[in-house]
Amino acid sequence: MNTLTRMERGKLCQQSRGPGTTPFYKLQCWHHGKNQTRYVPGDELPALQEALAGHQRFQELAAEFVELTVAQTRQAAVADGKKNSRRSSPSATAKPKRS
Repeated sequence: MNTLTRMERGKLCQQSRGPGTTPFYKLQCWHHGKNQTRYVPGDELPALQEALAGHQRFQELAAEFVELTVAQTRQAAVADGKKNSRRSSPSATAKPKRS
């Protein structure tokens, strides 16, 4: 994860004003519960695409980390359960059972 230096959330959409015109781009993302749109100049496009790819890679790595951590937690729980599953011997101070 420390190799990711740029991140941006959202979806990049190509827009056109009509046939024969230069396309432009807009970035849409949710921010504080609202959908926001930011128009992206063509010279910023490569950096923005890299940042979007960085965020996507971060999401993938975070999901993988969660899966591995959950698996380790479950393995530890099973191991702890087996460790404590033996019946303990009665203590010397326990009352004897009536027959």
